[in-house]
Amino acid sequence: MSLVPVSHISLVRTRREMEKAFSSADWDAVKDWDQLLTFQLSQAFDDPARDHKMLVGELEKVLALYSDMVRNLPDATAHAWLGR
Repeated sequence: MSLVPVSHISLVRTRREMEKAFSSADWDAVKDWDQLLTFQLSQAFDDPARDHKMLVGELEKVLALYSDMVRNLPDATAHAWLGR
């Protein structure tokens, strides 16, 4: 049995919080969690104790979440964030 690196646990927790914010349509919170998720992804990939298989699995979940968010992002929010 291998131990799960702390960086991976932090990544999973952050993704789950972003999912909660997305589920409640709290787009400001999604934006905040997105910034932290970017940091957590970097930490997890740089972690020498990373488990490649687990990390790829989590990355698939992150990408699926972003895909859902892009499909459901309100036009007004998208325009405000993109400055258009």
